[in-house]
Amino acid sequence: MAVRRPDYHMHLENYALDRDSLLRMVEAAVAAGVDEIAVTEHAHNFVQCRNIYPPDNDWVHGRDRPDRRNWDLETYLRLLEAARSEGLRVKVAIEWDYCPGYEGRLEKWIRSYPWDLVLGGVHWLPGRDGGWWGFDIPEQRAEWERRDVDRVYGDYFRLLCEAASTGLFDVLAHPDVVKVFGHRPRQDPGGWYEQAAEAMARAGVCAEVNTAGWRKPVGELYPAPAFLEALHRHGVPIVISSDAHWAEHVGFGFPEAERAAYSAGYRTRCVFDARQRLEVPLNGPGQE
Repeated sequence: MAVRRPDYHMHLENYALDRDSLLRMVEAAVAAGVDEIAVTEHAHNFVQCRNIYPPDNDWVHGRDRPDRRNWDLETYLRLLEAARSEGLRVKVAIEWDYCPGYEGRLEKWIRSYPWDLVLGGVHWLPGRDGGWWGFDIPEQRAEWERRDVDRVYGDYFRLLCEAASTGLFDVLAHPDVVKVFGHRPRQDPGGWYEQAAEAMARAGVCAEVNTAGWRKPVGELYPAPAFLEALHRHGVPIVISSDAHWAEHVGFGFPEAERAAYSAGYRTRCVFDARQRLEVPLNGPGQE
């Protein structure tokens, strides 16, 4: 039996919401040896989703971003379903930002659509003077210089654990994305890794091994090796994904990420269908 190699995290937002853009991703996947993809567009790109974000998030609501996408969710779903009807191995998925206090609305919304998987991520921390800080957004990077890095890490991992505990998400994306620009805490992050791994294990949520970190200033896989080992110790299953925003990044770094997961102790990765998870063999040494 052939070893499966899905890529369950990518975006169309740098292209268009149309068949040609989706085919770019599909063709790139084939070229990279990826046998199945999930398009996981950011929920804030859809007009139907914005009422599940805090009203004082200026970036999401376009007050700091006049060029934002104003896509229609139904068009997105029809696009993905049409691809599947053609026989393309495309999953129907989305990436949600975890926003404390909006869990009830989000749960109702998620249940209203036929997802194969739902990614959850922490991208926002409270602003110092109200509002929200997108700590991984390049345009908001300067705010790091006004923050205590250890406190940022603590706040981030607290929200990551909360996101896991909601039970709303199938996969927690880029679980230590807080390091994106290379800021490192003074204290050993091992305690945060353990807390997050325990929370994910209790919730039965999957962790994402995300190769985008190798394309960012930090230059490191998400999650860090010690975090990946903690996830394995606690029995947290994984997916491996590229977080591609451009077609050339589909399947990026997969052989290296598979080796990292194997070194941490993993022998399986997950595939999804209709939000049901199945573990399949992980590519081992010599199977790249």
